Order: sequence, then C-alpha cells, then structure tokens
Amino acid sequence: MLAVVCALGLTRSLRAPISAAQFRTLPRVVRVPDAASMVTQDVRRIILDDEVDEAEMLAASDFPIKPDELINKAKEIIRAQRGIQDGTFDERLLADDFRFCAPFVGGATPSSPNDAMPGLLKAQYLAALRSFDLLRAFPDMNNNYHAFRVDPFEPNRVWFQTRTVATHTGQLMGKPATGKKLVLPPQAFSLTFNEAGQVTLFNVGYVIDRTVGNTGGLGGAFGFFWATGNPLPFPECQPFRPSLQMRSLSLLQKLLSLLPGKKK
Repeated sequence: MLAVVCALGLTRSLRAPISAAQFRTLPRVVRVPDAASMVTQDVRRIILDDEVDEAEMLAASDFPIKPDELINKAKEIIRAQRGIQDGTFDERLLADDFRFCAPFVGGATPSSPNDAMPGLLKAQYLAALRSFDLLRAFPDMNNNYHAFRVDPFEPNRVWFQTRTVATHTGQLMGKPATGKKLVLPPQAFSLTFNEAGQVTLFNVGYVIDRTVGNTGGLGGAFGFFWATGNPLPFPECQPFRPSLQMRSLSLLQKLLSLLPGKKK
C-alpha cells in the first residue's frame, strides 16, 4: 500500500482533464522600449573556475534526441499519464526495463556496486497508479511545472520542478474533506529516456527546500496525508526530526562550549 500511495502522490495528470489552454502556444509579445531603457549596459557574466559549459556539453552529445525535442517528450509523458486510470495510456511509452523511483519508494539506496537499483517495475508502477486516485480528494491540484532542462551530464535525462498547490475538498482514504489549502515544498523530478524515446526511469518527489509550504516539508503523497491529519505510520512519512544520536551530539557540543576557557 505504501508504494501505491507514494507513486500516486508525486505527479498530477493521472486522470484530471487538461485543457487546451494549458498547452497552447503563447503569442509573441513585443515590447517597445522607452528612451531610458535603450541605453546599452554591458553586464559581465561571472563564470566560476569549476563551472561547466552546458551548451558545449549538450552540443557534443551523441544522444540522438536533441534537448528541445527531449523536453517535449517529457511533457508528452506527463500529459499522457492522465490516461493510465481510464485505460487510454500507451504503455509503449515506458520501456520494458522502466523503473519508478522516489526518495522512500522502490527499495534501499545502493551502497555498493553489486546492490540492485531501486524502483518499481513497469507493471508495479502502472498497477499502483490504477489503484488509487488522489485527485478525487484534491480535484483542483495544480503542480505548477517549471524549470524543464536537459542534464548536460546525462543528455538523455530531463529535469523539472514543481510547486504544487491543492485544496482538500474530497474524501481521502474514507475520511471527510478538511477544506485545507495545501502548499507543498518545491520538488525535483526527472525522466530518463532511451534512444527510442521511451522512458527508462521516472525519478520523482525530491524536496528541494523543506522549509517551504505547510506540509511539514514533506513532498508527494506524504505531504498530502500529513497536512490533512492522516499521516502514514512511518518515520519517512513524518516531518524531519533529528535522531537521538544527532540530538545527543548537538547537546554535547553545547555543553562543551560552556567549559571554562571556551570562547563563546
């Protein structure tokens, strides 16, 4: 059940209809500058010693799908997922070796070269999404997708971010709506493709700043459940709290600072 809940909370567009307006081509806006703004100003671009040239790296890539086309493919996948629950999703968009991975979903993080890679397999992922509909509880969910870009180190990978907001107006796991407006923290996602344009890895729900929003710093379904008073009974599904060992170390450091001769 944990995998089912997590898999569903980390992306919208499972069944909610998406209006054409959300994908329309915006008209070009031409701004006529006034005299003051026409003054030329040279802005020096700062380049760090260890900053890579992303454009150069992407241009040198031999991956057959170019960045702009790959970003469009990522958006097509996001849009197509709304058909998973009603049966219209083309499963060929996902490779046979597809994996779905989230911070606490799909198994342990590899700690040695021989460890298995974490993630739900294709059949598990699709079954999870078809078994639970978070949008019934949050029908106005808006992920506010942004910052789509291709990874210069992995030119077959598209990164993007979300700033999800939603209102709890429907039942959640049999419990009544609270009417609470949720603001989730910013989260990072990525879609990795093979040369045929199929998704091989969907990485989701990595919180970028846990101090943002009102879900206890939790992303994905964990945030929805905790913020509505329905927290899942696992440490990973609760707002971060330092371990006893970390708290003990912090206390020890404070005590040591009080010793005579220690500068405050």
